[in-house]
Amino acid sequence: MAQQFDSPKTETQLRGIQDKLYQHSKEVYDAGGRPAFKGLLEIMSAEATIITAIHNIKSNHGSETPGVDLKTMRKDYLEKPYQWVIKDIQGALKHFEAQEIRRKYIDKPGKAEKRPLGIPIIRDRIVQECMKLVLEPILEAQFFAHSYGFRPMRDAEMALARINQVSHVSAKYWIVEGDISKCFDNIDHSILLRRLYHIGIKDRRVLQIVKAMLRAGIMDECAVNEYGTPQGGIISPLLANAYLDIMDEWVAKQWERKNTRRTYRTEGTKRKSLYQTSLAPGWLIRYADDFVIITDTRAHAEQWKARLQTFLRSKLKLTLSTEKTLITDVRRKHIHFLGYELKMIPGNSRTGYITKTIPDRERLQRKVDSIAESIKKIPRNFSKEQFIGEINRINSQVRGIIQYYQCCTWVSVALRRHSHRLQMIAKDRLKQYSGRWIPANQTQNLPHIHQKHQQKIPSIKYRDIYIGFTALSFCQWEMTIVKAQAETPYSEEGRQHYFKRTKKNRMNARLDEMYSESTARAVCYSKWGRLNNFEFVMNRAYALNRDRLKCRICGGWLISVTPCTHRVDPNLPLNKVNRVNNLVSMHRKCLDAVNNPNQDISEFDTKAQKKIKGFRDKLVNSHTRNK
Repeated sequence: MAQQFDSPKTETQLRGIQDKLYQHSKEVYDAGGRPAFKGLLEIMSAEATIITAIHNIKSNHGSETPGVDLKTMRKDYLEKPYQWVIKDIQGALKHFEAQEIRRKYIDKPGKAEKRPLGIPIIRDRIVQECMKLVLEPILEAQFFAHSYGFRPMRDAEMALARINQVSHVSAKYWIVEGDISKCFDNIDHSILLRRLYHIGIKDRRVLQIVKAMLRAGIMDECAVNEYGTPQGGIISPLLANAYLDIMDEWVAKQWERKNTRRTYRTEGTKRKSLYQTSLAPGWLIRYADDFVIITDTRAHAEQWKARLQTFLRSKLKLTLSTEKTLITDVRRKHIHFLGYELKMIPGNSRTGYITKTIPDRERLQRKVDSIAESIKKIPRNFSKEQFIGEINRINSQVRGIIQYYQCCTWVSVALRRHSHRLQMIAKDRLKQYSGRWIPANQTQNLPHIHQKHQQKIPSIKYRDIYIGFTALSFCQWEMTIVKAQAETPYSEEGRQHYFKRTKKNRMNARLDEMYSESTARAVCYSKWGRLNNFEFVMNRAYALNRDRLKCRICGGWLISVTPCTHRVDPNLPLNKVNRVNNLVSMHRKCLDAVNNPNQDISEFDTKAQKKIKGFRDKLVNSHTRNK
């Protein structure tokens, strides 16, 4: 029987539904079946879901990139009336007609060819995010354990750690480096839709929307897209993972999750028995369309390559590139995977080999060359303040390289080779400003990094402090822990695992329940008119989270009353006036005291009076600036 859930009224309820979707899917899947869900469209079109979707999208850098209709998130949604936005998205979900996709090509690092991106219109992006919020927990519960690309709480480092674990612990050194030719461009829509239905999406209305999205035409190219998922769509990575999960499932059932007639007490005992058969051992690690299969001999590697080629062609209508799909003995040669190089070298361990991982040398060289050019191209007419801004920008690029590659065991050796070159280029560029070599721990930028190092770095004096170009050599290897499979955003246990690993707490849910429907109507028709737009209604709840449900004037709880929201500077431009940092939660009494400069505030305590005067002064300054 298909499972159904009530539509969420608040983000808290939405999160609860996501947890239930995940839990039910996992329970059924672990028991050997597949879940079945209906009524999903009602969850997707709920107000709480739409607000969450828009909040998720607006923080992305591409949210202001228009589609073919030239509309943007801010002008055409955040600054529109709240009810208009909700009805527009609900209408789109009810009668979905995908608009054409705008094509954009971006460079592929180190390659002459370009990567095609498909940019949907903003409305379609919001619809896709609403769908993703509901579909992802269902699919996450069933996806292959060692698929790491474009999944929450997973990254490339974990994929690398898994390769290391299998090769090192199991002493398996032959690797098939898989390369699927134009994978995302050749996904078959019918196979994908059948897969979604098979793994639990029984709401045919949702499948029709997915079908319409997949078939959306591409401006100036085609009216109907017959194959592929557009790279650039919000839901595309999730759909691609669902499609390639067919391959994951097939590979895993050949060895890792092989069904046997006999029941074994432990996985280790089962594995020993399997080694006695003619089966080819195979461990799959996949990141999006990049994958490796680890096995024990060249013959088995050749067998895997041939069988996989046949499976992809017959079942998924994909082609395995015979030229780019390599077979490698990692005791003799590096494999290239996700920007890393991995090799097993002789060392003191049980197997006689230890793992050597380094940044992909060609990719690292390109990144370093790009930073070097950025330093050289800093304009000569920049003031010191502008130049310091450029130093900060370049430092963030350097730290980005370090953070991506710090999981490599030989990262210090690899980056040290390039560090001196960048430092000398930076020193030459600083001559204009009388730059000097200053010990890193005597500079005032990046203190959490520079305070650990005495190495001298090229620096510029600004007033009484030194600002320096950070060094690529300020890095050290950090061991990546193998992915804990219980870690997921859709269970309390999973979130606890994530916190232990990252020390990052989940963002609190919006406190939608604090605002009644009558309050929402009053807000929409108050004297502030156009300022009380969708962004305001959305962000006032996030401001209440930040204020921890307390009045910013008197410090009293806002639990038993409807909170009021005050704009610190109501005369800011429309694109800034309703941002969370300009909104403050208050009691009605405190709000009136702030907005009425003639009101007697002697009844408030000294601390509250001081805060009221502070907010009054900001209002006066705001009005003065705008006269």
